Amino acid sequence: MSGPIQSGVPANIAWFQENHHYAEAQARLECYQNIRRSVEHEIRGVEALLDVGNGGFFNYDTSLANHVTVVDLFLPDGPGPDPNTVYRRGSVLELPFAGESFDCVLAQNLLHHVTGRTARENHANLDAALGEMYRCLRAGGKAVLIESTVNAAFHGFECLVFRSARRITIGGHPMTFQFTPGHVIRSGLAVGFRLEEVAYVPRGRWVLQFGYRWPSLLTPARPIKLVLTR
Repeated sequence: MSGPIQSGVPANIAWFQENHHYAEAQARLECYQNIRRSVEHEIRGVEALLDVGNGGFFNYDTSLANHVTVVDLFLPDGPGPDPNTVYRRGSVLELPFAGESFDCVLAQNLLHHVTGRTARENHANLDAALGEMYRCLRAGGKAVLIESTVNAAFHGFECLVFRSARRITIGGHPMTFQFTPGHVIRSGLAVGFRLEEVAYVPRGRWVLQFGYRWPSLLTPARPIKLVLTR
């Protein structure tokens, strides 16, 4: 049986690699300032943190954790920008680490980018990604997920159009596939996690949609914070 399929890798690499404008746009908006506070609260005092899919862009104080390992599709293996950081090339669908290697796994707005060719494959990728996070965590460790989510009606629309729309880019930004909070929670529970916390992150007036600033009231996307424990 073949493993999970991630078909949007080239488009995601092309968009996020060296995209400093995107990082700077996030830093100016209230939504992402709220996300930063949520993340820093969770990683404070962590011994070994695995940050999956951050693209080399840290929106938090890395000194809050003792050691930070960053994994992304295009990062070269080697030292990170701070003394306690290191880069590894890899995918969330097949993390390049032995089991039970980390105390905390962090994934921010990652899961909706891990797309396959169909809605079914996207859900399979969600399960595979959370399964890899669970595998890499030590007993008692936690996964901290910040993820853009949508309601059930919009998710149903996504399922209908994804196959035909998946190759479309908007301003160079690859097509995404967003889940409902329930989808992410159920997937986490299915791979063995326990649900510790779920909360919506306040959006403020603006969010980024496909790299563009967009009024929060005009988008179905709402960021959630999930804490799952092993």
